[in-house]
Amino acid sequence: MFHKARATGLQVKDWQNLITVNMLGQRFFDETEGNFTANNHEQVKDYRYGDYRNAKNIAYRPMNWLNAALAGIGDGHNGGGPIWAIFDSAAAGREGWITEPPHVDRDAGFFFSANTIAELASRIVMQYQRVPMPAAALEATIVRYNSFVDSGVDDDFGKPTPAHKIMEPPYHAAWATPTPHDSRAGLRINARCQVIDRAGRVIPGLYCGGESAGGFSQHGLARALVQGLIAGRHAMDEAPRRCCDVEPGSGN
Repeated sequence: MFHKARATGLQVKDWQNLITVNMLGQRFFDETEGNFTANNHEQVKDYRYGDYRNAKNIAYRPMNWLNAALAGIGDGHNGGGPIWAIFDSAAAGREGWITEPPHVDRDAGFFFSANTIAELASRIVMQYQRVPMPAAALEATIVRYNSFVDSGVDDDFGKPTPAHKIMEPPYHAAWATPTPHDSRAGLRINARCQVIDRAGRVIPGLYCGGESAGGFSQHGLARALVQGLIAGRHAMDEAPRRCCDVEPGSGN
């Protein structure tokens, strides 16, 4: 499926090497913070099954980079538009990134480069960027962030000791828009993957599985395959066996 993905992408090892901005060229969160709160392994130390005291051992750490990235920008639309990772050639060197295909996709508008910040902003043109990125806004963002590196304090979002200025061309903008792939919400189902209405009644002939089903246990392809198998088997058992309704010798 590489012809669909078009690029391998750039794996970030240290989020101190870049900043993320919305389509207006504005930072919106601490880049080193986690994406969202999840049921992480060993999140609760000394866990005891069914014990209400487990909640006392959870350290509350709101991690909502995802929510901040999806927040609106005040133009009447949902979402902040495309999210871009902004970094310079020095950051690419520290990370060991190759900023050419097949590692990045320049043809479809998912990666841009330029020798100045203003030029970089002007080059960010693609189908999901519903308004042009203001060059002055991105320049101001970079200047302000570089000042945080000098002071050692991120006065906007509390990024721990900003480490690297963005000041060595060429500058790059890489698509970093979040793509949620798990959900705790969805249609209510029973153990046969039949959809249940709000009164708890089975809706005949309607099945659901994978991420579109409610609940949060196993996820991903494993969940989709197993629930698809369960639903398929039950649907076959429920289907009329018309092949057996024909009288022998009738010729039908």
